[in-house]
Amino acid sequence: MMAGVVLPSAAVLLQKSRLETLVYRCSVLCREAFERAVFAGRQYQIVLQAGELKVFRREADEWQLVNDVWLRAPVIPSDCQLDWPADGWTALPEGYCESPQLRFHDVLANQTIFIKIRPYDAHFVRESQLPEDAAGKL
Repeated sequence: MMAGVVLPSAAVLLQKSRLETLVYRCSVLCREAFERAVFAGRQYQIVLQAGELKVFRREADEWQLVNDVWLRAPVIPSDCQLDWPADGWTALPEGYCESPQLRFHDVLANQTIFIKIRPYDAHFVRESQLPEDAAGKL
């Protein structure tokens, strides 16, 4: 049974570019934080600090860092850039989350992917994949 879960995921990761792999890992992190917010009844927030995504949980009017295997932050390669909301992305226990536009950019491959997070289930929806000159006009 484990092979049925691990092998398809590994095959998908092998076929993807470095940027697509980063987008996939960030989407898994956001969905897991969203599901935990709903089932635990607490707010979860993902913040970009020092080039790393960190997950926080709201406990009695303060944010506490969450260290968990399932909420492990993806490694952002040095040649990739991620435009993340300055005040973080928040998932609410009511089953709703913020829906910002995220920009993932690979400098070496000159590839840009724009993502929108669906507010009702935290799934990533690719808005467009534009070359660098078109992305600058937005």
